[in-house]
Amino acid sequence: MNMIIRTPLETAVLDRFHQIYQAKGFPSVESISILRRENTGGGRYVYLQCDAPVPLGDGYIDLGGSFIEMRGLPNGLMAVVLVKGGRLEVLEFTVYGGDFWDGEETEWKIV
Repeated sequence: MNMIIRTPLETAVLDRFHQIYQAKGFPSVESISILRRENTGGGRYVYLQCDAPVPLGDGYIDLGGSFIEMRGLPNGLMAVVLVKGGRLEVLEFTVYGGDFWDGEETEWKIV
């Protein structure tokens, strides 16, 4: 299987999730692999693989009030991770305000 390299944005966001939810068992970014990604025009699905169990309970977790500012997206992006069956499933980016995003990671910061 081809190894897919995490983008800088994916790495930073997964690291932020680890910082926020580490005490609840969210794994370090180094233990998370990317299976595939799908840009939708209004966001991106990043399918994850991680052998470490994640005891957070099923459902979506968010960035705890933070969001992503990105040049070219006036309203920025949100990010959530889906936990299902005790495993990380998907990192999802969604554009606020219905703007189009081609998936290119222009200048950004988590605020």
